Amino acid sequence: MDDDGLRSKVALVTGGATGIGLATVRRLLPEGCAVMIASRNREVGDAVVADLGTERVAFHKADVTDEPAVESAVDATIKRFGRLDYLFNNAGVEGTVGPMAAWSGDDIEAVLSVNVKGAFFCMKHAAPRMEPGSVIVNSSSFLGTIPMPLASPYAASKAALLSLTRSAAAELAEHGISVFAICPAVVDTPLIDRVSQAAGVPKAALAEMVCPSHRVTSPDRVADVVTGLLKSPTSFETGSALRIDPNEVQRIGP
Repeated sequence: MDDDGLRSKVALVTGGATGIGLATVRRLLPEGCAVMIASRNREVGDAVVADLGTERVAFHKADVTDEPAVESAVDATIKRFGRLDYLFNNAGVEGTVGPMAAWSGDDIEAVLSVNVKGAFFCMKHAAPRMEPGSVIVNSSSFLGTIPMPLASPYAASKAALLSLTRSAAAELAEHGISVFAICPAVVDTPLIDRVSQAAGVPKAALAEMVCPSHRVTSPDRVADVVTGLLKSPTSFETGSALRIDPNEVQRIGP
């Protein structure tokens, strides 16, 4: 891969039509990167592409739990832009907010399917199409590193993604592909809006309870970290998980 920053590179961003994903898309485009947004909601995705108003962004409808759909998204990215340098596994769902008794089997299946199986499928199909120097970033969560009694399946899915990141990093190192996980806590996104509403607790109060900084993080802050990893993957060892607070990025875990 030539060393020209993000210019002329291509990224596939799952869950890229809202929240952290969209903030990252908006951050990558001015850097000269082309971006394929993958999401289940075509109406929202098409509206985002129209709003961005550049030929360097496109939308592909895909449910990451559907392996053929994931393979199709990777193929569509390469067909449209000619290559694939970066994968941001950002698609995620929160499931139910409440004690274990509130979680149904379907709730748990949905969370694990999107947050773990979906990320695995994306790496499985993207990595063989990527050149040495490419980067994969998985969107885990700080909640996957601490006890989370009212969202234990969600927290477990994010902890599993940390393990998956380390394993993928070890496997893909020989191909020159770096793999990282980001671990933001409470970020000002539609997902946290839903969690806040379900819990009956303001976002600021959630941040006070679980964030080391006790503050809500902006999607733009997370997008800056993701972009930095893509531009300078050697800043951290492949397989690293990075906790993101408003004023700090810190490597966590083993």
